[in-house]
Amino acid sequence: MIFVVVWQMALVPLAWCFLQRERRGVWWVIAGAFAVSWLADAATLLGSTIPMAFYPVSQVGLLAAVLAPRQFRTILGVLVLAGIIAVLWEGIARPGLLLDTVAAGVVVAIAWPLPNRRLRATLLTAFGVGGVMWITYVLWPGWTTWGMYQSVRAASLGMFCWAQRAQVRMA
Repeated sequence: MIFVVVWQMALVPLAWCFLQRERRGVWWVIAGAFAVSWLADAATLLGSTIPMAFYPVSQVGLLAAVLAPRQFRTILGVLVLAGIIAVLWEGIARPGLLLDTVAAGVVVAIAWPLPNRRLRATLLTAFGVGGVMWITYVLWPGWTTWGMYQSVRAASLGMFCWAQRAQVRMA
């Protein structure tokens, strides 16, 4: 039951945008970036591990497309290279460390200078603190570390709603 809850919670930002009748595409793209994990978890439940190896690149790509300055977008090449190295080094059958860590670092770098404080706090929580919790889970897998990671994830999804509702000017 708990797995279904943490799988479905990735849809909270999309549902929130729908309920708020959000018209700005940037918020839909950010919500979509959070929902990428829902797709990866769905594929995993169906027995595939391939999406788990590539969803961090998808998330960063979506966030960079709407939030990163143009000159910063070239970092996606580094992320793709990290993805290739991670797949060759770690494979796709277990939780990733290298790619997920690089992806989280890229999002933190994108989020840090954002003028929208609430969105910045949301992304820093989701990918900064969440990235550290993911590393902890991969290195020491267990219910405690998994629960810590999911708690940060849940908090950041709620923070998305708080950030979007504030209607603060985007970058």
